[in-house]
Amino acid sequence: MELSQIADKLLDQGREGYCLEQSTLTRTVLNELGYEAFNLLGRVYYQSQPIEAPIRTHLVTVVKLVDKLYLFDPSFGGTTPTAVLSLDKLGEIQNTPHEAFRFIDVKDSGVAESALTGVKIMLQAYIRDEWVNIYALDPEQKVSESDAVIANWYIATSPDSIFTQHLMLAAVTRDERINLSGTTVNIHGKNHSIKKELKSEDEFREYLEKYFKINTQQLNVAFIFKKIINPAE
Repeated sequence: MELSQIADKLLDQGREGYCLEQSTLTRTVLNELGYEAFNLLGRVYYQSQPIEAPIRTHLVTVVKLVDKLYLFDPSFGGTTPTAVLSLDKLGEIQNTPHEAFRFIDVKDSGVAESALTGVKIMLQAYIRDEWVNIYALDPEQKVSESDAVIANWYIATSPDSIFTQHLMLAAVTRDERINLSGTTVNIHGKNHSIKKELKSEDEFREYLEKYFKINTQQLNVAFIFKKIINPAE
């Protein structure tokens, strides 16, 4: 993950990105602005109840200010925190413009102990009137470049990676979350949820450009749309 390549892709080309790219760029920018920022790799527990520890694949950025740690995560799809969260407020509810979040001890997360190797605190989001596990971290275990390289290789190339099996995009506005999975769009607001199926290439392209701010000029949108509709071809 060369920084110049990440910056070119995300900033110059206006392309899509995932956590290992976005958090690497975020950490670099924050350091250049004078903040003490570093990356952590977390294990993802969202919508799963594993018996064994998931692979560390989710990269986040942490900033240290006056001996306090703050999470800034620009890239966890449809449940990305839309505000900076304090890692020191264990058990306290932290509100964002969208959902409420909190950090708890992993022992209180309901996840099997065998699946919590090397993590100490769990991030939870309050979704549909219940607290949902998102991912777990060890705030003291800064990620090395070699660990990030391995995680990036797995996410980008493994047939078991969700990113090599599905097209997923997420965006937020002041009032809504907009999530795309394949050709299905889900829009969630405080008092409404809308589900829409994109039925044509033109409609698919429009959503990529209008809602997800992706520059499609260098993408073969026709091929992508056809591949989603007919994966075997």
